[in-house]
Formats: sequence, C-alpha cells, structure tokens
Amino acid sequence: MDGLDLRSGSDRMVVVSEHIALLPFRRSLLQECLRVMRLRLQQGEWGAFLPGERILAEQLQVGRDTIRLTLAELTTEGWISAAVSGKRRQILVRKQAPRKKKSALWRIGMLSPFHLEKMSQTMLSEVDHVRGLLAQRGGSLDLHVPAWYESANPQRRLQLLLDENPCDAWILHRSSVQVQQYFQKTRTPCLLRGHPHAGIDLPHLDYDWKAIARHAMGELWRKGHRQIGILLPEDRLRGNLAALEGARSFEVEGVRLTEIWENDTTDGLLRAVEQAVAKSHAPTAFIALRPRQVLSLMSWLGACGRPVPKDFSLISLAEEPFFEFIVPKVSTYHIEPSSFARKVVRHLEWLVDGQIGDHGSLLLMPDFQAGGSVGKIPS
Repeated sequence: MDGLDLRSGSDRMVVVSEHIALLPFRRSLLQECLRVMRLRLQQGEWGAFLPGERILAEQLQVGRDTIRLTLAELTTEGWISAAVSGKRRQILVRKQAPRKKKSALWRIGMLSPFHLEKMSQTMLSEVDHVRGLLAQRGGSLDLHVPAWYESANPQRRLQLLLDENPCDAWILHRSSVQVQQYFQKTRTPCLLRGHPHAGIDLPHLDYDWKAIARHAMGELWRKGHRQIGILLPEDRLRGNLAALEGARSFEVEGVRLTEIWENDTTDGLLRAVEQAVAKSHAPTAFIALRPRQVLSLMSWLGACGRPVPKDFSLISLAEEPFFEFIVPKVSTYHIEPSSFARKVVRHLEWLVDGQIGDHGSLLLMPDFQAGGSVGKIPS
C-alpha cells in the first residue's frame, strides 16, 4: 500500500509501503494492520520482545481493539508468544534482511505534541503529502505523540522510544529545547520542523517568521498605520519569538509596536486586545501569529460594531484553508503544503544518506496574499 489513509471510527493508521504494492487498494483495517505487523516482525524492528498494546496503537495510529485482534491472530500464526500478565510478548519469528542504503525501505519517525486530528489543516496536509512522497520511495512515516513529549526531563523515556522504534531519521514537530538537546547530544539523525532553540545546531526547515513579520509591518505602514499590535501566544515557541524579532526590527520613525501577550484561550486573547485598544496610542492594526486569533478577533470586533477593515486592519502570518470562507478575505502568507512537503522529503533524503552538509537548514518566505482585511487608517 502506498501512503493510503485508512480510517475506522477514530482509527487512523500509518501504513508501511512495500516495493510490490505501489498503488492504493482497499482492505479491512485489521488485515492492513496484520500486513504491517508481519512486515515489521520480519525486519526485526522490535528486537526480542514486542512493545505493549498502547505503544503499538500509537505507532500504527489505530485503536486498542484493532491491536488486540491483530496480536491474537499473530499469536495463532506463531509470530509471537501468548499473552502473560505483566510481561511483554516474545517475538518468535525474526528474519531481519540486510538493508541496502539506497534501496532500503525508509522508516521515518515523527515526534509531535499533537495527534493528527489536533493538527492544523495546513500541517495535516503537509504530513499527508510527506507520507505519500515517502511511500513512493518505498518508505513509511510513523507518528508518535507521547504524553511526556513536552515534559522538563524527557531524556530517559525518549531513549526508550528510540530504542523500541529504530528509524532512519526523525522529524521533530514543535519540539522543546530538552528534546532538541537530546537529539543533538546523541547525534540521532533528525530534521526540526520549526526553529531551533538557542544553542541548537540541528538541520531545520520552517517559514522565515522573522522576515514575514517584518514584511507585514511594512504592508501596514504603507497603508498609514503607525500604531500596530502583534498578538503573541505565551508558549514562546522559537518561531513566534522570531516573528516578534522581525516586527521589532521594523524601525521606522513614528511607528509604535504594541506586544499583546495572550494565554492561548479566546477569553485571554480578547481581554488582552480589549486592554490594548483602551489605552492611549491604541493599535489601529493587528498582526496575528495564529489562525485561531484571526477568527476570534474578527468576530469579536464585528460584534462590537468595530469591524475589520473599517475600524481595524489585520494581517495573519499563518494561513489555514478555512480563511477562504471568511469575509472580508484575510491578508496572509501562503506556501503550498505539497511544495513544502517536497522540501521536507529532500532534507530527509540527505539525512538518510548522511549528506546533510551545509544545506541542512532552510527558512522559506511565503507569498503575500493581499485580502480585504487591510485598509487605510481610519480618520
């Protein structure tokens, strides 16, 4: 199967591709899970013992019931030992074949704080494109969403995860400084899908948030805005801090930047904006870092009788497909997810081949999509 997305209720599975199965075809989720498990058991990916049901469910993105049925069938077929309370199942059949570097089945792991259903639509589209491109090369993408991913000390559990899931390379999505430090220290091949933290020298791929924010400041300045507010989530991700740095770097006489920090909730955002517009030198325009901020702010301002762009202007640095349904059209920045995914896979190819070199990092400048959310400063 080649990058096929299978669902059953809340089940979703990342399917390992085989060279002989390059076209999608329909099967039951159980049969596909069995096929993938047999293939991985043959490759010896789990060593002598199988991971627990919860870990397997996370790896394959299927439900626990599907995993239990799969394990029961594999036990009947003689692949694994019978279940014993408190003990991991022993793997009875292991036929690991030697892997050739160029023609091997790629196994890429992805670490993220979000399950697929919680990702933004833009990020989800990118992941789907990456999975499809990997499948065309005879590879697979395994998504891991451990509960401890954002903890202060994830090192020990991170090592266990990597030991149980040997991958050719990893994608780190919205990773903490502790996670990045561990991958750098252990020299585990990885690509940061985002900005590196201070002191981290790992290959990374992201939007150039600094340049995007500076460009947005210029667009608002050309429309006559001199009091500009930037909406900042308190998570202080490196990409958000880069955007703030870019906005601050727009040092033009008479321009005042107001930093509006909010706590990732709608109420917190609206309270922060309300306080900002009640002050002297209140912003006449806003720069949003998150799509959710756009929806909350535009609907709230409209309800208050101060709509965009009549009374306030707005530019969103991040785009989501639902923007096309918003009136007026939101001014934002755009890169096709398929194009971004191709760059991700190219970087992974360099990683797997050990040729990441000086081209291992790239910050992309999206195209500005002018909409109707930016107007001239109100009189």
